[in-house]
Amino acid sequence: MRPLYPARLHWLLYALLFGLLLLLTPNAGFSSDVTCWLNWATYTGAHGLGNAYTLESNNYNPLYQYVLFGYAKLAGSPQAIAAYIHCLKWFTLLFDFGGAIMAVRYFGWGDGNQRFLLSLLFLLNVGYLYNTVAWEQVDAIVGTLAFVAVVQALRQRPVGSFVWLVLALNMKTQAIIFLPPLLLLWAPQWWLAPRRLAQAVGLGAVAQGLLLLPFAQSGTLLQLGAVVSGAVDHYPNASLNCYNMWVLFFSDFLVPDSQLYAGLSYKAWGLLSFCSASTIILLPLGLATLHKLRTRTTFGPPDYPFVLLSLGLVPLAFCFFNTQMHERYWHPALLLLGAHAILTRRYALFGVFSLAYYLNLEALLHYIGAFSHYPTLLFRPKLVAALFGGVMLGGSWQLYRAASPWAVWRQLRQPLPPPVAALA
Repeated sequence: MRPLYPARLHWLLYALLFGLLLLLTPNAGFSSDVTCWLNWATYTGAHGLGNAYTLESNNYNPLYQYVLFGYAKLAGSPQAIAAYIHCLKWFTLLFDFGGAIMAVRYFGWGDGNQRFLLSLLFLLNVGYLYNTVAWEQVDAIVGTLAFVAVVQALRQRPVGSFVWLVLALNMKTQAIIFLPPLLLLWAPQWWLAPRRLAQAVGLGAVAQGLLLLPFAQSGTLLQLGAVVSGAVDHYPNASLNCYNMWVLFFSDFLVPDSQLYAGLSYKAWGLLSFCSASTIILLPLGLATLHKLRTRTTFGPPDYPFVLLSLGLVPLAFCFFNTQMHERYWHPALLLLGAHAILTRRYALFGVFSLAYYLNLEALLHYIGAFSHYPTLLFRPKLVAALFGGVMLGGSWQLYRAASPWAVWRQLRQPLPPPVAALA
């Protein structure tokens, strides 16, 4: 029986911490991002949700347009929208808290009070909170939605998992990187109950249709499609301040990724490296899926550690190797690596990743301390990139130790034992 968590006292403490975080960061935010929220909210409030994409600068997916529209209507006037624009992060911070609570609820250990203390590994973690409370960006929303999709898949709920992934994709398109590993988790469940596949696709289509309905009624679906397709190559540079593989080669992040090396563009090399790394990362999960299909079983609690680590490494590889990466795209790895840490009680990967992510963000925003304005060793891009690379290598080593893909491969090569009824 799962311990009572969160209890009433825990909710009260979370509410106090939530308020304290907001009081400590009343006027934060990256100026260009805050200006975008202000302009887009003002425009949708005046012209309606369905016309959001008639504003040329609006380039976010549909789900956050609902948030901006709701905020504009609550504020009531352009003056109030501008005056309280920093309150938008209240909504995003709910996802930070919700993701931390869910990670501890399903993968933590101990009684309710111990689980509350475990949640502070997230909620007192500057690397986990910085994106929302200091930068005032919204990556916590897509990260939490993708995490819920993973949790639902592990809890044998593929229909709900599929819908949560649809929501994540409608928040940010890069959530597509979770589709291949989630397909590996869903496949055994669909194999045992094919109706769940039809239910997932049907309910996902309904959710997608409802999200697009206001834009269809306003005749702006083509503009929305242009926003989604234009997400790639919008900034065709080697890196957009993401301290990844490319900062190890170049001092200038603005090097065009169309430049050639050995006959291939930097962009092509990045994609090739990402696909290769993803194949290595997902190989144990793929072999495990084949074994589950063959034995007509599904992923259970013994599989959780290597599944969480596999999915946590995917966004790491995505950011580390690809060109055109923003500094905030590491974010979806946080909850997955954190859940793996508290489940296995091995916190090194999560700790180093949280530090590297904070250093990457603070080196650009300079919100917490003046010392980050100076090129100290700690904030040097190559060092931070090396930390991210170390997490990926260390995580891959742990993954192969935990998943034992060679043992699974030997099992796949052996004939299945005959059914008990046949023996009788």
